[in-house]
Parts: sequence; structure tokens; C-alpha cells
Amino acid sequence: MTSPHPIISVVGSLNVDLVTRTARVPEAGETLTSESFDIGFGGKGANQAVACARLSRTQEQARRGEPGKVEVRMVGAVGDDPFADDFLKSLQKDGLNTAKVQKLPNQKTGVAVIIVESHTGENRILFSPGANYAVPATNLLQDDTSVVLFQLELPMEVVLCNMKVARERGVQIILNPAPAVSLPDDAYQGLDHLIVNETEAAMLSGISNPTSWNDVATVFVRRGVRNVIITLGAEGVYYQTAQRYARSQAAKVLPARKVKVVDTTAAGDTFVGAYAVAVAQSTATSSSAFEIDAAIELANCAASETVQKKGAQSAIPWIDEVRGP
Repeated sequence: MTSPHPIISVVGSLNVDLVTRTARVPEAGETLTSESFDIGFGGKGANQAVACARLSRTQEQARRGEPGKVEVRMVGAVGDDPFADDFLKSLQKDGLNTAKVQKLPNQKTGVAVIIVESHTGENRILFSPGANYAVPATNLLQDDTSVVLFQLELPMEVVLCNMKVARERGVQIILNPAPAVSLPDDAYQGLDHLIVNETEAAMLSGISNPTSWNDVATVFVRRGVRNVIITLGAEGVYYQTAQRYARSQAAKVLPARKVKVVDTTAAGDTFVGAYAVAVAQSTATSSSAFEIDAAIELANCAASETVQKKGAQSAIPWIDEVRGP
């Protein structure tokens, strides 16, 4: 059955976060009593999918089980362990379609064991990918997908295979290459939207310690990227388009909003999710042109709400919680 709304398919990771807070990390052979322990749901794929779902509907729409402006489908895998069902229920509660999340037999759901030193905020993480690394490198996209969003926490062959499928179908592709690893040149050819932070931009462009983001953006545009977005943390967002570049028009920088920062954990994922919603809405009709300035503004505002709360998915706002500029 065809959805009446544009569809975002998020092809990415699903991880359970096991978070222990402690005054200090124990020495070898030592046992300490921790200050607290929490179980949360994460993974860049799941976080960005939740951001897409929440930023396309209001809290009241979610409470009533009503659809938002965009349908969001999570595409990935969990194991057949006790974590899986609770994870899927959590995603469904946020309005996500989880029909394309595979429950793989004889696999464990991905887990991140996180130890946080409470007085410094420093963390140490052990990541076990589990079912994420067992996702098959086959076509995972349904024919009615409008926008597909990728990160790099699944095997590279899965990402490249489905980028190829999306490109052949004319589906809008958004790539957030985190964690940053080298990509083949053809991954950039015809790539609609590339969203990177400062570290990822430097690593993937091959320009260490860049003195100008224009130089970095030029590398990506010449590789075939149509829209280059570089998030700069407290400095805001830099962005350039192939169209502006061809016309010798300057790139733009949108300053970060001045807010009290409590926790930056899911800020980047919120930004990506909000941007993806804007892209999806632009595909709704043939007369809806994509306006990157408005998309960046929405994403910037949404991320500024996230950093004012503790947590990852729990800190991601609903669209009615996002205040304009």
C-alpha cells in the first residue's frame, strides 16, 4: 500500500546503550560500586530515525497515533535476544515503521557498554556490533522511498550497495559518514547531501588542519556532491552547494544559537534528522523546491533544543518543541 506521505528510509545501526556512572574507573582486578546504571536505545541509525520521526510530528499527534508529515522507516537488524522487542517497541512508540528491521537468529543486538566518570564527564566505550554487522549487502529499500539516509555503522558493502540502488531509482540520498572511513570516489558522484562534522570533513577531504572550509567544500563538490554541510559545533554550520559554487557564489555560515549547553550527545543526529525531514517534504510534490537555507535553519534550531537536555534519544525534541530563530 502506497503511503500518502513522503518516506524516509534510515538504513543504519541499532545499539543498546548500557551506561554506568562512577566516580572513577576501577583498576585492574578492582571492584567498585557505581553511582548509577541505565539502559538506553541508540546507534546513529536509530537516533537519526527517531529524530526524523519526532521532527515530522507533534507530541499530540504521536500520543494519538496519528501520522506526521513524513513516514519514517527504520532499516537494519537486531538479534533474537531479550533487548530486541523492547527496542522495537520504543521505536514504534516514536512513530517509526519497523517492518524493515530484521530480527536475525543466533545474533545479539548491538551493544555499547559505556563507563562515564561522573566528575569529568569522560567516557570509555566498548562497542559490540552484533546484528548490525550481519545485515546483508542486498537491496533493503522499498520502491516508494523518497529519501534514504545513511551513516557508516553498518558494513560498508551494505551502504554502498543501497546507495547504488537509491541512485538508480532517483531517490534523494543523504550521507552522514560517521564514523569517518575512506569512501570510494563513486560514492560521492551524484550524492545529493553530505553532512559531516569538522573532524569528518578534514579526514574525508584529505585536508588535515584545514584553514578554510571553502577548500574542503570544493573537494567534495568536485567529487560530485550537490550539497555540502559541515557542522562546526559552537561555531555554527557551514554549507555550500554545487549550484552556488558553479556560479562563484560564496558559501554560507549560520551561527550556532546561544543556549545553555547541558549535553551534546545527540545534537548531530538531531541536526541530520531535521535536515532529512526538510528534504523529504520537498519531494512531496513536483512544485516543492528544496530550500537549503530553510533546512539548515530548522536543523540548527532542533539541535539547539537537544543540547539543553541530558541523554541521547530522550533529548531529541518533537517538532512543536522547536523554537524558531
